Amino acid sequence: MSKRVKGLIVDELRSRYAELDSAVWVEFVGCDGNTNNEFRRELREKELRLEIVKNALFRRAVVDGPLATLGDSLDGPAAIVTGGESAIDAAKVIDEWLSKIGGMKLRGAVLEGEYLDESRVAGLAKMPTKHDMQARIAGIIRAPGANLAAAALAGGGNIAACIKTIIGKLEDGEEIRKSA
Repeated sequence: MSKRVKGLIVDELRSRYAELDSAVWVEFVGCDGNTNNEFRRELREKELRLEIVKNALFRRAVVDGPLATLGDSLDGPAAIVTGGESAIDAAKVIDEWLSKIGGMKLRGAVLEGEYLDESRVAGLAKMPTKHDMQARIAGIIRAPGANLAAAALAGGGNIAACIKTIIGKLEDGEEIRKSA
């Protein structure tokens, strides 16, 4: 490959990866065409993208960016999965497909600028996504107010139930006894 072609490829890779701070590195070998197409289709449905990259060209493209540590770690066959809200989304999809594609293996990731090696990336699929964490935090924040409102309304509900019982007895012609 000529220097000019390599330069064009590096420029294209730089335009794709310069602004990203999260990506997953996957070893993706020995996959038949149909399975490959199904896997990529599911990735596209979840707004993720898998790209097979040449290690040296990828390193040159991300040398000054947040993915530089990932570029330095690449060895052997490399496919980069990006997109979604974070690398956690990609890791969850890849984790589902690991059993279906025998030659696929999680090798590393960069999550918001922090590099995760092969030993740490396995737990990435089990982490809650950003959206899940925001929902949990909102629930925690909302809980005390909801409990207070429920406590304030509980007394009124008891009084309303007593009044309804009295009205029902009066309508049925029953006598209401006063308690001391």
